[in-house]
Amino acid sequence: MAINALFLTHSNALKSDVTGGVQLCSQEFHHIISLIDDINLIDYFVPYTKKVTDRLLIRIGFENYSMYNIENDIQSLLEFIKNNKIDVVFINMASMVRYSKKIKQWFGSNIKIILLSHGNHSGDFLHLITKPVKKVSWLKDLINRIRIGFLITTESEHRVKYLDAVITLSETEKQIENWFGAPISIFMPRRLYTNFLPYSPILGRIGFVGRLDHPPNFQGIQILFDSIQKQDFNKLEIRLVGAPESYGEIIQKKYPFVNYLGELSDEDLEKEVNSWAFLLNPVWWYSTGASTKLAKAISWGIPIVSTTAGKRGYFWKDGELPISDTPDDMARFLLHSAGDKAKLEYWSEQTKTIAKNGLSDQELALLIKSTFVS
Repeated sequence: MAINALFLTHSNALKSDVTGGVQLCSQEFHHIISLIDDINLIDYFVPYTKKVTDRLLIRIGFENYSMYNIENDIQSLLEFIKNNKIDVVFINMASMVRYSKKIKQWFGSNIKIILLSHGNHSGDFLHLITKPVKKVSWLKDLINRIRIGFLITTESEHRVKYLDAVITLSETEKQIENWFGAPISIFMPRRLYTNFLPYSPILGRIGFVGRLDHPPNFQGIQILFDSIQKQDFNKLEIRLVGAPESYGEIIQKKYPFVNYLGELSDEDLEKEVNSWAFLLNPVWWYSTGASTKLAKAISWGIPIVSTTAGKRGYFWKDGELPISDTPDDMARFLLHSAGDKAKLEYWSEQTKTIAKNGLSDQELALLIKSTFVS
C-alpha cells in the first residue's frame, strides 16, 4: 500500500541557486526519501515569518525557533495534510520543529512526524557563548545565556511530546537527540560518490576551502596555522579559498605562508584543488550537523587530513583518512607528508577507496523507512 508523505520545508532548501550546506543536506534527504518503496512524496513550502515580534526577536539575538509564523501557516497546512491523506510528515530542519506541535495535536497518532535534523540550534550557539570571535557586552552575554536555556527547553519539549523520530546527520547528534528525549533517533550518514580529479599535486601546497566568517572555521584554521608557524613552515604553502574577503585578508596578513585566493567558481576550484597535496578539515569542536564539504572533498579523490570531529556524519566500509586531533600533531603530519610524493599517492588512493565504500542509496532509504514502518 502506498505511503503518502509530506516534505515540509522552505523553498530555498530545495530550489535555491546557492548550494550551501543547507541545500546539500536538504536535497540529499529529499532524494533518499523519494527512493523508499511505495512512497508518494509531496513538497510543501512555508515562508519565513514576517511577524514584527518574531523579526524583532531575531534581530536582537533572542530567536527561539521563531523563524516561521506557525499561527499564520498552520490552518492551510493542516487542511493540505487532511485532503491529501498524508501518513508521514518529514520536517526538514530543526528550525521548523514548532510545526510538529499543531500537527500532532490535530492528528494524534494517525500521523507520523519525522524531524530531518541538520543540527539543533543550541549546539552552535553554545560555541558562540563560550568561544566568541569578538568580546560582547555583559548585557549581550546575559541575553545569550538566557536564550540557550529557552533553546534547550524547546528542543527537548518538542521531541518528547510531538515527534515520532529524529534523523540526524551525525552519530554525535544521535546521542544528543536521545538526551533530548526523542522516541527514536537514527543517524543517516552522508552519501559518498565519485568525481575523481586528475590529481597533480604541487609538493608542499595545502589548501582550505570554506566559509571564513563561520566561527569554527575562522578560529579552527588559525589554531592550526599558529602551530605551523612555530615549526619550519618554509616547506609549506597554504592556499585559502572562501568568503568574505575581509576575513581572508586578515588571515593572509597574519601568516606569511598563507595565500588567500578569494571565492572561486566550481570549475576554478577543481583546477585549484587538483594541485593541493592535502585538503585541510581542521574541526576542533563538535559542531551541529555534519561537515558537509567533506563529501565533495572525498569525491575528488585527493588526500585529506581531518580531525575526529571533522569526519562526524560519515561512514565508510573501507579506506582511511589521516586523523590528527591536536593542532601540533596536524602541523607535524603536514610537514612530514606534504612534500613526499609516495605518501600523497597512498593517501589519494585511500580517499578514492572511501568514496567507493559508503552506504548505497538503498541502504540509506531503509534507514529512514525504519523510523515509520515497523
